[in-house]
Amino acid sequence: MTENSSTNSICDEDDSTKSQQNDCKTQQEETFNYDDILEHLGQLGQYQLRTFLWLCIPAFFPGMVVMSYTFTGAVPVYRCFIEGCDADYSVSSEPNNVYTPWLNNTIPWTEDNTPDQCKRYNYTWTNLEECQQPDAPTDPSMIVGCDHWVYDTSLFQSTIVTEFDLTCENEWKETLAGSVYMFGMLVGAATLGNIADRIGRKLAFSVNVVVLATLTTGLAFSPNFATFCVLRFLCGVTAIGHFLILFVWGVEAVGKKYRVMCGFIYQCVFTVGCAVLGLVAYYIRDWKNLQLVISVPMFALVSLYWVVPESIRWLITKKRYSEARILILQAAKMNKKSVPDHLIFVGKAKSDNADGRDHEGEPISSSNSKGESIRDVFRSKILWKRFAIMFFAWIAAVMGYYGITFSATNLSDDFFLNYELAMAVEIPAYISGIFLMDKLGRRPTLSGGLIASGIACLITGLVPEDPPAIRITFSMLGKLFISCVMATVYSYTSDLFPTSARSAAVGLCSTCGRIGGILAPIIATAGRKIDPALPFIVFAGVNLSVGLLCLLLPETNKTTLPNTVKEAEEMEKYTLSCMRRSKNRMEEPKGTIDHSNIFQCDQTLKKGF
Repeated sequence: MTENSSTNSICDEDDSTKSQQNDCKTQQEETFNYDDILEHLGQLGQYQLRTFLWLCIPAFFPGMVVMSYTFTGAVPVYRCFIEGCDADYSVSSEPNNVYTPWLNNTIPWTEDNTPDQCKRYNYTWTNLEECQQPDAPTDPSMIVGCDHWVYDTSLFQSTIVTEFDLTCENEWKETLAGSVYMFGMLVGAATLGNIADRIGRKLAFSVNVVVLATLTTGLAFSPNFATFCVLRFLCGVTAIGHFLILFVWGVEAVGKKYRVMCGFIYQCVFTVGCAVLGLVAYYIRDWKNLQLVISVPMFALVSLYWVVPESIRWLITKKRYSEARILILQAAKMNKKSVPDHLIFVGKAKSDNADGRDHEGEPISSSNSKGESIRDVFRSKILWKRFAIMFFAWIAAVMGYYGITFSATNLSDDFFLNYELAMAVEIPAYISGIFLMDKLGRRPTLSGGLIASGIACLITGLVPEDPPAIRITFSMLGKLFISCVMATVYSYTSDLFPTSARSAAVGLCSTCGRIGGILAPIIATAGRKIDPALPFIVFAGVNLSVGLLCLLLPETNKTTLPNTVKEAEEMEKYTLSCMRRSKNRMEEPKGTIDHSNIFQCDQTLKKGF
């Protein structure tokens, strides 16, 4: 009898323990904590997968928009138009009338044995026979500048260079148009991310995509170069906003287990768009037609407003709990899951009526209704340090990514092959990046990728020009590693900052990255005019330096996304210095621990750096 009583007592204690554990778990789960909700909802259920896949469609277009200038702004071979001599060729069906037998009589030659692109002999020719006379005068004192030009149409039927005569002393304008776009991306990254944090991912994306489609279509009808530059600048503003908004929108929908994979897949879709652009440009050699083919289909993306739901995480951050609850219940139904009521309970304090009052008409306190913003992030010394490092990381990543792509087209004679190779290496970069970020972590992938890219670029710049295969191989390796870095900085930046300012944080870091984007076409042009190896030496120095600096960042692998500034600050314990101190304390013999240093990292968090 005593034995049975003892057994029953033990069973009761076990039941009591289990009940207490369940109660503790329930207490630990906060109301409207999206990470807790995802534990019940599923981190990548049908609802989240549907949102993610729909957003892959608009991710296809930003790459086409940004890389289109590689083709629409290409500089063909050109020379002076010779009146009288070129007249007969104007009605010819020959695709190439740049090099003709009479150039020796009409145009001076340079030291590298090529016709001067900007000068001609100041003679009057009346017919083609005079141009071809073997004893035609070639007096150096009669050399003048060109008024009109003849362009090589064997590669491109037309570009903005041929449209607006961006030649000789005006050739710098071609580089300007490329840098203007990057400057637009700088402005867009600084502004549109913050707008998306304020008005929501859904509305911001829908308005932005209509504006982007209108601007890119308008480029094809630019009457002059100034108009083209203004529209190109505005395209940069909206194109970067387009990708930043959809990226954050898609990543916020899924759980931490799938964040990296989803981010890299968006980057892969971006690259596929770039690669498809190369194939389209191969068959459409007229810049206006190419521009229209890229831009017109984007108008259809506005239909996603009625298809893709608003970010639940954003709604919770903005304390719009009633709307978030409706979407959570929809997700639970679609995923065939259930979410405990205590996680989505909308009480008096969580009412989110439009007039700022609860269900009984009492005003909600401003501290609860407004939440944190990017200003609160800037008040933290720890997050300031994190911003500074990521600023440099973005500059190096963007400069290397676009710079290597632009410079690679100068390494061999096949323009389209060089471009497609530069795009093709990105796919394995993103696939390997998913594995590396999961196994090694975000910090080693970012830092190691920058250092590896720097080494590859350095080799590219130092090896002999002949044979070109060596330079091409190492430049593609540099592009492979920097592509991995480019995708990593999006996911990593998203991990490092709180939900209340995540879009703005990614946008501001991306803004600084556009400084590298502005410099990229300038450096690539210097390589075309001076030495193809020069850009790669520059990229090597920048990547190696910043790669070492990134070792100071905290690791975010397998951590939950921080919702508040405080949670983001607490991630500093995952920096190398704090982790090393923690490891040293664990290795000290029992009884010899210096208790005065136990909370050293925590004190560092409170004081800042």
